[in-house]
Amino acid sequence: MAGEVPENLTSDHYFQALDRVHVASLYLQMVFDSDPVLIRHAELRSLADQAVDRLEQLYQAIGQQDMLRARG
Repeated sequence: MAGEVPENLTSDHYFQALDRVHVASLYLQMVFDSDPVLIRHAELRSLADQAVDRLEQLYQAIGQQDMLRARG
């Protein structure tokens, strides 16, 4: 799963990571919203919502790292 890490990360690397996390979050939201099992079982829906929440937290954390990197 892990690939080679460049010696210096650029804003492009962070942009790509942000984009991937955003796409993953949108996809999960789309499929979870219409899944009949998740509609029927609130406890399972809660777990699915937590997964989306964690992706959104990851998005924010990546953005913070990019801002810190840009500041030097």
